[in-house]
Amino acid sequence: MRALARTLALLLLPFPATAAEDAPLRQATVRLFEQADVGVQSLARRAYATHFDSTRMRWLGVEISGTYDAPAQDQLLPVECLMRRPDGTLVPTARDMSFQLFAGETESSSANVLWGVEDEDDWPAGAYEVECAVAGHKLDAAKFEVIDNPSDVVGTDIRVAEMRFFPVVQDLPAKADREYATVLAAAETRRIGVEVEFTHAPLGKQVRVPIACYFYWPDGQTSPPLNLNYEPQETWPGGYAAGGMGWDQPGQWPPGVYTIVCMIYGRPVAVDRLVIE
Repeated sequence: MRALARTLALLLLPFPATAAEDAPLRQATVRLFEQADVGVQSLARRAYATHFDSTRMRWLGVEISGTYDAPAQDQLLPVECLMRRPDGTLVPTARDMSFQLFAGETESSSANVLWGVEDEDDWPAGAYEVECAVAGHKLDAAKFEVIDNPSDVVGTDIRVAEMRFFPVVQDLPAKADREYATVLAAAETRRIGVEVEFTHAPLGKQVRVPIACYFYWPDGQTSPPLNLNYEPQETWPGGYAAGGMGWDQPGQWPPGVYTIVCMIYGRPVAVDRLVIE
């Protein structure tokens, strides 16, 4: 098992007990989402789930939504979270989190990215729980499972590690020159580049993996396929495939949230969202 980036710590008393009538939130919901980096995704881009891929998952985000009696002024409540691993150990968060109550309002939500693994590591497969407390009041645990899914290409151990987006003016920029983003300006965007990263041991042979990526527009229509090919050399321990779609002139992409789905032999292997504003 590869280790989590955060040093493990076994804590015997994770949260202080608090009477229900003293709870700052009337109701609270804990939802989980995964992402590639530690910058918290916007609400429009969060894909909530209870099952995650051990290779593709990098960071785990926690969102707490709650209702409360309207306060006279803004309040910031401390949030403490722990993650219970499949082996039973409890892992403290890599970052702090708080929950904000807004003056005159009765509901809000807060989120942060709290746990992750190093780039070369995988999440250990198994059943996990996230336990959070707001101002000392313990919330219901959020359970999730990490799974070692089959490879994305039959007969190999090729797996999709990540999908990224970047603006393209005309020609596809070299990898070192790509400016990755999850939000692009409608008035400036011409073409949108899609990069799919793969991970695997050296294959010992050359292969060609066809990839078809589709853009689902904010109004529901679907783009023609953006066809890519992944052709690693036999000694490569992973690699990339990339391509771009769009127009010569900017202003053709309607603002909104786009869902991009990439498929290998008709099977979805990567899904993510991009915001045009």
